[in-house]
Amino acid sequence: MYNFLEYIRGKIMGNKMIRVKRPVKVKTIVTDGFKHQAKEELSKEIRLVENQIMQLELQGKQIQDQISGASALYYGEQNLEQIQVSLDEIIRRLQQMGELKQELQFQQENIEHLALDNVIITGSLENYVELRPGENLYEKFKDAEIIVKDGVIQDIVV
Repeated sequence: MYNFLEYIRGKIMGNKMIRVKRPVKVKTIVTDGFKHQAKEELSKEIRLVENQIMQLELQGKQIQDQISGASALYYGEQNLEQIQVSLDEIIRRLQQMGELKQELQFQQENIEHLALDNVIITGSLENYVELRPGENLYEKFKDAEIIVKDGVIQDIVV
């Protein structure tokens, strides 16, 4: 429901309005519960990455076993090139997964060093904001935040 000033502004400026997305930071107050939950989530992510690494290693081994001892005459030059491209892709993905695993382990180790009651950025969301002629764009897009403690929203800053 519009108040009177919004009604007048709409009449003067026209009823032009656009809804646009803006980022909203999610900040978390560090607690023992948060540390425990974050470590658990990172452990799950590390296990998933380790499973992906094992699958990639298995795929690479299967391809190598298929071509070991085979010659270009058996597979054909073009097929050997495709096999090599597949192996190169597996190696590239293995490197990426290895780097991701290291990053996740680093994050997991650093959780212990977080001081209780510190506020850290843990994510980002989006919400819509309405823009109208005559409004200050910078004010509409200033940092919006949701402050969370143990999963419970403590404050919303818009």
